[in-house]
Amino acid sequence: MHDASIAVLKFGGSVLRDRAALGDAAREVARAIARGERVIAVVSALRGRTDELLAECRAEREPLAGNAIALRVGQGECECAAALVVALKEHGIDAMALDPASMELVACGDPLDADLCSVSLPRVREALARHGAVVVPGFVAIDDRGNAVLLGRGGSDLTALFLAQRLAARCRLVKDVDGLHDADPAALHGASRQLRASYAEVAQRGGRLVQDKALAFARAHGFAFEIGAIGSDTPTIVAAHASGGAHG
Repeated sequence: MHDASIAVLKFGGSVLRDRAALGDAAREVARAIARGERVIAVVSALRGRTDELLAECRAEREPLAGNAIALRVGQGECECAAALVVALKEHGIDAMALDPASMELVACGDPLDADLCSVSLPRVREALARHGAVVVPGFVAIDDRGNAVLLGRGGSDLTALFLAQRLAARCRLVKDVDGLHDADPAALHGASRQLRASYAEVAQRGGRLVQDKALAFARAHGFAFEIGAIGSDTPTIVAAHASGGAHG
């Protein structure tokens, strides 16, 4: 059961192509707020920024430790979160950024491919109560010592699904396609979009649409989520079982 008053919207690099695209993301947040939802916007870095930061790490004279790499690379998501707050305020939306340390978003394991394990829900709810929208950098978290860690490539999906599941919120992964199709819509004209899809179908045919770890998390918790494009009101609903293979 989802809390109808909270929406977690995840904007990835396929959508956040450049700073101009932040306006589109802000308008999507505004659409959810107009429906009466409080919004957590989870963002990836702008397209290409993560690769730039990884290249900087590789260029160092001495190899960097995992936590140092995580701190450097995670700057991309933090930059994007700050920029989206500005875009939201330009659209008249009261917004704030909430970083992993502030909300005690803790992950365990490999510092470059960690798994989320806890978050301070009171801090998240307090931020939501005070602002129309809260912007969270995806892909980054802290370990139990407060050091920066990453969640693996595509890890913003996991951030969004983890927060939504803990908050019992509606979750949409906002992509550059309007859902899961029965074929690659870029390669096959007339590919049909599914209105509902199972976790297994997304794993088999979704390609890199959803991070594997994020999909495994949703499956393990039986948590339903949406895949859709900016402006779409008919996303693909991903759950344990598809409903008759309906297409749109």
